[in-house]
Amino acid sequence: MMNPSNGRRDHAAETILATRVGASLIGRAIYAYPCVDSTMDLAHALAQEGASEGALVVAQRQGRGRGRLGRAWSSPEGGLYCSVILRPRRPAGDIPQLSLVAGLSAAEAIRNVTCLSPSIRWPNDLLLRGHKVGGILTEAKVSDTFPASIGVRHFSKRERCLTPSVVVGIGINVTTDPAELPDGSTSLAAEHAPHVTCEDVLVGLCRRFSAWYDVWTMRGFGPIREALRAWIDCFGHPVHITAGSERLEGTASDVDERGRLLVRLDSGLMRPFDVGDVTLLR
Repeated sequence: MMNPSNGRRDHAAETILATRVGASLIGRAIYAYPCVDSTMDLAHALAQEGASEGALVVAQRQGRGRGRLGRAWSSPEGGLYCSVILRPRRPAGDIPQLSLVAGLSAAEAIRNVTCLSPSIRWPNDLLLRGHKVGGILTEAKVSDTFPASIGVRHFSKRERCLTPSVVVGIGINVTTDPAELPDGSTSLAAEHAPHVTCEDVLVGLCRRFSAWYDVWTMRGFGPIREALRAWIDCFGHPVHITAGSERLEGTASDVDERGRLLVRLDSGLMRPFDVGDVTLLR
């Protein structure tokens, strides 16, 4: 496996992508590799070295890709694996919302490029016909000695006072053979978009993420919340929530002004969840 700090860069791919991405904030600097251990790890290292906001790390494969809660992320060839460095000018307590900003951007990019309409499974999965086609991972580091790997959760008083660098990782199965993916997963090509390329999706993603990140930076989560509602698949449906050691059931209702999932529990209580795994009960 390749060490993420010394992988061989694909300068030809970087030039092509830079030309297509243009002036978008996301992708203003591009680091492209055939294979790395983890685009997240490499992006964190670049951020600590002072890489500019919007710098993008992209790889054709990952040796040790990861998702939320330390789960392995299958990364065979045919997928889009990228991580973006951000330096948000908002309170650190708002940073978990970036998973939803990225999810909205990815969903719109997929629709624009393929005419497919994925749904968003709060807080960070993209699905087509109920099968997982992509996912989002957001991690913040406020210093070398004070890292925070985040989903959608509360921040401590100390965290709220600090402005971290943030890395948002996005994985999308583009032309991947579903046989190489975990059960319950699919790819864009398998869902009747056979001619789409990872480059096409990445360029669309950079444009949509740049636009929505600018909105979020200037106006907060309100506009994101309004746009998200049409994409989230669980509203009005009974769901099972796993949040830490809790196992609860209820009906998903909405996303609140902080990005938390609002669920009316079977007891009748409306409760916000800032982190957790959501499963629809059919």
